[in-house]
Amino acid sequence: DAHTTNAFLHQFSLANQFQVVVTSQTCRYTKPFPDPLLFAAEQLSIDPENCLMVGDTTVDMKAAKLAGMQAVGVLCGFGREKELLRAGADVILPSTADLLSLF
Repeated sequence: DAHTTNAFLHQFSLANQFQVVVTSQTCRYTKPFPDPLLFAAEQLSIDPENCLMVGDTTVDMKAAKLAGMQAVGVLCGFGREKELLRAGADVILPSTADLLSLF
């Protein structure tokens, strides 16, 4: 929930690193619906097609595609390469640490 998420961010001095924080309670519908991703894009005044969703599950990839966003699957979590690709991942990376290689 939002309270737990914010407590975590403050505990590790990360709160000031995020302009928008979206939790499972932010929107009526959560992933795989695109609502949380579209909410974040709207709050940041960024068009969805200019956004990059990084996730480790098929639900993350489906939400990104439904939102009109680019989708990067990472293998450092729950998902497996083939299923992330089937769900719409544009790129697969071994971990989030490899994100810089895209830029």
